[in-house]
Amino acid sequence: MRKHYLLWMIFLFSVYHLNAQTYCIPTAGATSQNNYLKNATFSDQGALYYNATAYQAYTDNSSSQIVTSYPGGTVNVHLDFAGSGVKSYVWIDWNADGDFDDFYENPLTPSAYTFVDDQFYIPPSQAAGIYRIRVQSGTSFPNPVSPCGPNNYGNFVDFSLKIDPTPSCFVPSALTSNNLTTNTATISWTPPTAIPGNGYEYYYSSSNVVPNASTPASGSTTSTSAPLSGLASFTTYYYYVRSVCSSTDKSAWSLRGTFTTKCDPQTTMFEDFENATTSASYTLNCWDKIILGTGYQAISTGSGVNNSKVMYQSANGPANMVIAVLPSFSNVNAGTHWLRFKAKVTGTTAGVLDIGYVTNDTDASTFVNIQSVNISNTVFDGYEYYVTIPTTVPATARLAVRHGGVPATAIYWDNVYWEPKPTCFAPSNVILSNVTSATVTAAWTAPSIAPALGYDIYYSTSSTPPTSSTPPNLTGITSNPYIIQGLNSATTYYVWVRSRCSATDQSVWSNITSVLTLCAPVTTLSENFDSYNAGLLTNAPCWGKITTGIASLNISGSGALSGTKHILQRSISANDVTIAVLPEFSNINAGTHSLKFNAYCSVNTGKLEVGYVTNPTDASTFTVIQQLNITNTSYTPATGTSEYTVDIPATVPAGARLAIRNTYATSSNSLYYWDNISWAPTQSMGVSDTVIKSKPSIYPNPFTDIITITDSKNIQLISIYDTSGKVVNEIKNFDTSISLRDLPSGLYLVKMIMKDGTAQTVKAIKK
Repeated sequence: MRKHYLLWMIFLFSVYHLNAQTYCIPTAGATSQNNYLKNATFSDQGALYYNATAYQAYTDNSSSQIVTSYPGGTVNVHLDFAGSGVKSYVWIDWNADGDFDDFYENPLTPSAYTFVDDQFYIPPSQAAGIYRIRVQSGTSFPNPVSPCGPNNYGNFVDFSLKIDPTPSCFVPSALTSNNLTTNTATISWTPPTAIPGNGYEYYYSSSNVVPNASTPASGSTTSTSAPLSGLASFTTYYYYVRSVCSSTDKSAWSLRGTFTTKCDPQTTMFEDFENATTSASYTLNCWDKIILGTGYQAISTGSGVNNSKVMYQSANGPANMVIAVLPSFSNVNAGTHWLRFKAKVTGTTAGVLDIGYVTNDTDASTFVNIQSVNISNTVFDGYEYYVTIPTTVPATARLAVRHGGVPATAIYWDNVYWEPKPTCFAPSNVILSNVTSATVTAAWTAPSIAPALGYDIYYSTSSTPPTSSTPPNLTGITSNPYIIQGLNSATTYYVWVRSRCSATDQSVWSNITSVLTLCAPVTTLSENFDSYNAGLLTNAPCWGKITTGIASLNISGSGALSGTKHILQRSISANDVTIAVLPEFSNINAGTHSLKFNAYCSVNTGKLEVGYVTNPTDASTFTVIQQLNITNTSYTPATGTSEYTVDIPATVPAGARLAIRNTYATSSNSLYYWDNISWAPTQSMGVSDTVIKSKPSIYPNPFTDIITITDSKNIQLISIYDTSGKVVNEIKNFDTSISLRDLPSGLYLVKMIMKDGTAQTVKAIKK
């Protein structure tokens, strides 16, 4: 706190001044109106309180907001601002000449903070009178700064300073409150240096209207504290104290203090934090907080259930713990209720929340832990936590949630319930193991009271949690572990378990657990990668990749032959190898099938190798079947020259997996793209195939909206291309007529792929 010694001011006026000057009206806010004086308090032997809820370039409160002091007195100043990084100047027209440009008329200059707690001294020879105070706030000031402006990044507010003769009865200071209950409190204060002969009077009210000299006191005492009773619960009170030096000599009322009485105890609660103000200085009815060290606790927006508000706690080490103290519950030790809530972490490191109680809601040392809850999930959906509160909790204690700082993982929690505990308890710690392509074994920890009718199991390919009305897939399961059967291969399943205590009494569902079933060998394949996320090739289930060095093998999200995705394969530097490992085929060595795909290279000398691996994680087990010369530098669907076919011989080992390899040694750092890969029977030319077959055609041509296909029964797929070679439509299931109503007018290529693997392309014009 800075001090401003004014011994050199003794030459100032010694007569009583009345402030009747005309002052400049300052200009402000031309660039920003986000920064302004929001709250101000000036206090000594009398105080002024100022509050603003919106920006005003200039506000003159000199006739209504007056702080009182005396020659040689000290005025305490607290300023709070809207906006960040706001600073301020405080000007005082000591000689009442209508300006602020004389010596020491700027006693407070900007600090480096967004609030001010400072003081200035009244010159010992200052004449009695009323003097103008001007506060200038902003984030940036011109040089030189002027109390008349311009102040493009802030505002101005005027107040008055009244100098009275030195009082004989001085104001008490440092008001505090403690021992708060629902209807009582104790207020205390520090006496002035000159102790009053007749004690003190105090005044309190739920109104923030400041008392004046004629306001009747609420009570009196000769002590420096006073008990208050008969208060309303959960109500904010404002209180003031003054010295009584004699029956006719009383000080001004002190700077006010505030306190809020406790809430009446509740029997149930639901809190989702939606009505709380955000930030670390949040207000939340009937809750309290205890923070040690640099622990942090706040209400934040956007991270709660359904992206709503949420409680956020973080601490690094036990010296920095934070505790959220819940409202008071009249049935806290009845043994009939539990605390239920959702929680999550944001990273890979699990966190811990301690659920317990405090016997003093301002003292962290009174925290007693009931149960520590491990939080490892990063989403709210499917996860909920429960702590049953025992009868051993003291009747007057308050439940609390503590982040103890170990580990130092930030935790979000939301949707907190204090409610009757159920009669049927959920199982916990569901574990899935022994995964195959069609089965998985589920095991869980039984609740302390085993359910009479076993357990229900619900599983789904959706992560949406079941509700109490969701029909389970399996009911009345009595074996634990249990093998879930009939699953699809290469599929992610989400699993929940609940207790079945009776036909009408089931527990809540357990927390979510998931598993990816194994891939089963297949006999056919048709893949264009459109249904998978861009990124590593392994985003496609049952595919594998082997890379050495800094090579890349990814599902790419642009430039696909059909749809939206295709494969990008590249070996970037010397000794790099990339191998795309296909799903397992049960008929890989039947000698009856071929691998077919479309590909192009960034250069016209590309080489890709098609072969197999006997170990899908070991590049050295790759065996070449055929090297393909990739001479085209784009997909060419209209001519079919970007389509490559490799017949797979019967000599491939059973259990091996087909693979496509690219190496830096054969391709340098060329880029390869491939799409629309299939594993299908090889098309051979037998005697019967030499018979001339009729070719399908389309009519009318040109057409308006609909084309008709002749001899359509032999067609497997129709692809429509625009003149740039882009696929604009694909039709698999049709009769003889196809609607192309949505296509704009122009020239198109219609490629008809037959069931025998041949293809025919014709031009078509839409009118």
